Amino acid sequence: MAENEPMTETGRIPLQRAGRIFRHFVFMMIGALLAVPYIVVFIWATQLAAVSAANAAVAFTVLVLLLAVPAALSATRALERTAVGELLGVKLAEPAGPATRQRRIRGAVWYLVHLMAGGLTLVAIAFAAPLIVAVLILPMLGNADSASELAAAIVPFTDGTTAALWSLGLGTGVIIFTILTGIALPHWATLLLGPSAAEHQALEEEQARLEAKRNELARELHDSVGHALTVTTLQATAAEALLGRDPDGAVRAMRAVADTGRSALAELDRVIGLLRSPGEYRDSSAGLSQLPGYLDRMEEQGLHVVRRFDSQMLADVPAGASEPAFKILQEGLTNALKYAAPREALLHLDSINGFLRVRLENPVAEPAGETASRAGGRGLAGMQERARLAGGSTRSQLNGGRWILSAEIPLKEPAR
Repeated sequence: MAENEPMTETGRIPLQRAGRIFRHFVFMMIGALLAVPYIVVFIWATQLAAVSAANAAVAFTVLVLLLAVPAALSATRALERTAVGELLGVKLAEPAGPATRQRRIRGAVWYLVHLMAGGLTLVAIAFAAPLIVAVLILPMLGNADSASELAAAIVPFTDGTTAALWSLGLGTGVIIFTILTGIALPHWATLLLGPSAAEHQALEEEQARLEAKRNELARELHDSVGHALTVTTLQATAAEALLGRDPDGAVRAMRAVADTGRSALAELDRVIGLLRSPGEYRDSSAGLSQLPGYLDRMEEQGLHVVRRFDSQMLADVPAGASEPAFKILQEGLTNALKYAAPREALLHLDSINGFLRVRLENPVAEPAGETASRAGGRGLAGMQERARLAGGSTRSQLNGGRWILSAEIPLKEPAR
């Protein structure tokens, strides 16, 4: 490989694997260091037991306290989670809320697992590996009797050869079990330090709530800022065209730009309120009761809308259907203002069999490619999502040179 040649993916994999094995080993060695004080206290307690049962009881009580207190601490669990993430490569989601009793118990069990894995590592390094080396190497060096004596000390009540074989098997078994323990640690960490089934469900529900709020924010931004920018662009273009031949018309267009800008600022304040709101947000100012005024503004901006609905009906539509219907019509009317040729639209509104039915159509004169792009835009997706959340549906299609948007929303709010 050339000096400056980058390492290939194939060459990088063994290094990554070696690094992962080393980090697992470091984690188990931390457990070994943590286990040393407990091993010392245990040996001390067993020695006291040979002298006095009372002293042994005190020593074992000290051992239990030394084990129980750190295991129950929240700081210990936090440190273990950090070590698991950095050394074992396990990313654990943190459950919301204060630590529960079940979470503390699972954390304490993991602490014991870490200690036992560390103690096993200590035995493998300090006992099993030297034992295997001694039993294998000493006979090669002409010290077969020393190897037999060492093996007999480990496995008494048998002959030297059998004891050596048992010692080799025992040492190898300890090392293999230690390796398997290291491999299993990430699984146990996820089980004991990760969220429980109930906590996992709560996390999923919280993520779903945040995702729904982000989607709501995206829809509100599109409805407010996106619509305002569309109207502003159209009116500014009209003002430029009218400036030389119809100054009064240009002034009216610029006034419309200013009015739209002020409305957009108010809408932006409302959307920021949505972002800061901790709970579910419902815009009580947006509903079909605002539709006549909105249609009047559309007329001022150059879109003539033929109205086929009873204005008295609008106030009777429940908020669960009124709000999404108004937002859907906002999007549809803005699209009509942008694409209709001539600038006119026909709006039907009625309620039949417990459903609010909306139909908006306008003539179009645009190439097929632009129509396809319009059909796949975020605005139409937002309308479909609004209707779906209200338990309804929307359809949009180009039929005979007319763009038709229809929506059907139940007058009763869907069960949540």
